[in-house]
Amino acid sequence: MAENQSRYSSAVLALALLPPLLSGERPHPVIRDRGTHFLLRARWVFAILEWMTCGQQWGQSRECYAEGSSLRKTRLSKLIKPGVGLSRSGVLAFLLAFLATLLTPSTSQLAIEQPDVGLGAFLAERDHAYLVSDMEFDWLVWNLQWSMAEPLSKGSYEWLGLDELLAYAQTEGLKVVLRVDSAPAWASGGLEGAPPKNMGDFGDFMSVLATRAARKVAGYVIWNEPNLPMNWGGNPSPAEYVEMLQAVYPRIKAADADAAVVTAGMATTGGPGGSLCGLGGELASMQLAGYTKELYASGVVNDLDFICDIYRKEGQPYFDALGSHPYGFAYEPQRNPSSVSGLAFRRVEQQRALMEMGGDAAKQIWVIEFGWILDPGGRCYDWGDWPTRTWQIVSEKKQAQYLTSAYLYADTSYPWMGVMSFFNMDFATVYWYDYCEPARWYSVAYRMDHEDPGNSPIVYRQAYFALQGMVNALAGGPKAFLPLAVRTHD
Repeated sequence: MAENQSRYSSAVLALALLPPLLSGERPHPVIRDRGTHFLLRARWVFAILEWMTCGQQWGQSRECYAEGSSLRKTRLSKLIKPGVGLSRSGVLAFLLAFLATLLTPSTSQLAIEQPDVGLGAFLAERDHAYLVSDMEFDWLVWNLQWSMAEPLSKGSYEWLGLDELLAYAQTEGLKVVLRVDSAPAWASGGLEGAPPKNMGDFGDFMSVLATRAARKVAGYVIWNEPNLPMNWGGNPSPAEYVEMLQAVYPRIKAADADAAVVTAGMATTGGPGGSLCGLGGELASMQLAGYTKELYASGVVNDLDFICDIYRKEGQPYFDALGSHPYGFAYEPQRNPSSVSGLAFRRVEQQRALMEMGGDAAKQIWVIEFGWILDPGGRCYDWGDWPTRTWQIVSEKKQAQYLTSAYLYADTSYPWMGVMSFFNMDFATVYWYDYCEPARWYSVAYRMDHEDPGNSPIVYRQAYFALQGMVNALAGGPKAFLPLAVRTHD
């Protein structure tokens, strides 16, 4: 009985996917020749086969792949290995779906709805950009702290190896996103974590930066998680953040019109929010998690409310893409966020809903940070904010599965997704973070002794190889194409 149900479900799945294949609904960048059209359609047919042979959830499919192996080789081998759950009826359905790709007409102007997702990694050490190249990702995010680039006084600059990073990126074909935050003391009045007292000072700095890096930086992320008190001088203010966007946007565009200006990603708080912008439904009845209650008690502003207020305060014209930090916490990326108080990767969908309600459906979301945290060991459980994080810990194997599944889920489900940068590549390799610093435990590369890098080579976690294999499997993988600041989708 179970075997018959498996056969039936395999056949129904593939047959159900024939209409999109025949109608051209599966979007891709403009395709100008029949061969390319066929190859891209074949990719989706193989995705169907992957689902049929490897289980009924995208996340489960990663179990089918040996570490570091090619997905294509594994998929094809599944066709000739017995006992993998692909019945004769399933094979027949798959062949019918594949035949549909041959019959689908190719046009010179195939409508696009879903650009491929740009694959990015958040980098701590600029000299480690080669790790991104070796992984075969094509985007990197690097944090440029204003307080270190213009530290002593207005107009006195120290570029901290920025030129070298940009030169390497150009050589390797990497696209660079700079997140700029942290006001120098002379601009903030000496208040740690505060924004500048005069937003024009930040606008001046961004003008100088964008002029220096013109045509070498794909995007600028303006600040980091301003809904956290520690990142906004103790009192998060959407209205003040909009003033910041208004100060920097025209200055960046005047220096480099093609560079995208991206809002800060908000710290994901969970809980309902955005009601003043019309966001409700099942969100309105969402229960607050204990984690969310602790955040609210410390003065954190709900991420959905903060984004809503950016629109209510007329910030819409002053950014090209919305930044997001949809961490997965303890859950697989497919988890419905409303079932876990909004503390899930798919929180990004609720943020997207606010954009559409604000009339921004043509803009993309760029994920600047997302990831899953590993176990640092008992010595760290009482360190810093670890007491609020231990429930989020996943195994190294799950970290690898969840990261790859998130990219694949976004690539197939989010037509509005531009760039996705996982957090992080190498924070566990550098000496300036304490052993227990949580950022180290999101890292996919580390050193056994990070305080002695000269004698401790970089070691890679399972997630590094899984992500590298994902790119190889996609035969060049999802890409995002410049110029992004002016790109829209239907």
